[in-house]
Amino acid sequence: MIAFGILAIVALIGGIGVIVARQPVHSALFLIVNIVALAIFYIILSAEFLAAAQVIVYAGAIMVLFLFVVTLLTAGKDDEEAGEELSGQRITAGVLAILAGGGLAVVGVLYPSQRIQLGLPQNFGNLRGMGDVLWGPDFVYLAAVALMLLTAAVGIMVLNRPPRKKADPEARLKERES
Repeated sequence: MIAFGILAIVALIGGIGVIVARQPVHSALFLIVNIVALAIFYIILSAEFLAAAQVIVYAGAIMVLFLFVVTLLTAGKDDEEAGEELSGQRITAGVLAILAGGGLAVVGVLYPSQRIQLGLPQNFGNLRGMGDVLWGPDFVYLAAVALMLLTAAVGIMVLNRPPRKKADPEARLKERES
């Protein structure tokens, strides 16, 4: 139980670090800490396949993709921080976070001794159980999430491309002559 509490604190620190880190790379490193903590939670639940998939897919592939997009978007830009486009967005986000945390605290106070007594489903965390979940009736949702992530990545690349310079015909002639 003590190990669970320590692991929960590590996961929370990783999650908070993702939000408060100034540099995107530091945020990605905190996310990896959080992902590894979640993988250890899966191991505690005897779901070794989910733990391995968590580390390989998220800490490996998704983080590489994330870091690739970050380096692509920040290439050639100054280190100076741009001003906020929406005034008051930090204050609004802080207020909403406090309200959400307060709501969760109220629920915790109103239902203090309620415990969820659910057993793990059969085949939890092994290949058979994962195959039933992924290729079962909810496959449409998995495909929709994959399409949404692909659309977001393409949208970021299209919206953030640098403006093209219009070619000057006279400059081209001078380049050819020299």
